[in-house]
Amino acid sequence: MPIGPGMSEGQALWILGGLYIWKATGAQTNGAYSLCEVRGPSGFGIPQHIHDHEDEGFIVAAGSVTLLIDDQEITLREGGFGYVPRGTVHTFRFDEEATRLLLLITPGAAGHEKMFAEMGIPAEERVIPTSSPDIDPEKLGAIAARHGTRIVGPPLEA
Repeated sequence: MPIGPGMSEGQALWILGGLYIWKATGAQTNGAYSLCEVRGPSGFGIPQHIHDHEDEGFIVAAGSVTLLIDDQEITLREGGFGYVPRGTVHTFRFDEEATRLLLLITPGAAGHEKMFAEMGIPAEERVIPTSSPDIDPEKLGAIAARHGTRIVGPPLEA
């Protein structure tokens, strides 16, 4: 199903202290991929994890991001790209204010979309949340596991 008029902004969610905006979903790409924009404050990051069903590409649209892929830290600046195949431990951390990261997830609708929906809440505005929610690691791990993701470690230190 092609993206129709007015759909280019996508659904926005607040997840773990960041703003996630779906630019394309698996339903819109016939399952080929999902594309999500992530915005957050400097230091924003997520727990280390492994995807069982998806490969993930990281495109830095603005700012600077540190990727952890297995045991290797890689800093990407605006225009940089990183790739993580399924089955690989990884995470990211925003290193600057006003960072924007695009997540290219393939195949689309294999777990991320439902996982993000369950972890987050609809964003009242398209702004970075002003506070991080209290996170129950066990609950977060259970949600991730239901959608083919295993949390295996903490976020990167800021």
